[in-house]
Amino acid sequence: MKKKRKLMIFLLAISLLILIGLFFPTWTPSIKGENSIAILEQVEINGTDLEVMIRGTDKRNPIIIFVHGGPGCSEIPYVRKYQDILEEHFTIVHYDQRGSGKSYHFFEDYSNLSTDIHVADLLALTDYIREEFSQEKVLLIGHSFGT
Repeated sequence: MKKKRKLMIFLLAISLLILIGLFFPTWTPSIKGENSIAILEQVEINGTDLEVMIRGTDKRNPIIIFVHGGPGCSEIPYVRKYQDILEEHFTIVHYDQRGSGKSYHFFEDYSNLSTDIHVADLLALTDYIREEFSQEKVLLIGHSFGT
């Protein structure tokens, strides 16, 4: 009987965490400064919403777009552990690739997902970022599958 009760409590806790995750948005802490930027939002790219985090002390700095590994391995949850120094000199863009992390949408069909689609999304995101920040160039850094 105790095992059954522990299982019920565990399932209730998991359900509560899922509900909290669905109704309360994630966020990224602000950065002080007149031209700083610290946003975490969904951006429509090629017909799907991609989760994009942009951080930097001066949004006029050169832009770096990080392409995470995986497939399916979002890096947004832990990038702040290592990028604070980079944020002083660059505007850092992280995004969850289609079907990964907060860019996974329950009712979207991923059966035809391919590297070609990921590349098309990255190119469209790059154009979006260049236009949004009025910059001609961006630097790309890939990790594992993201290379």
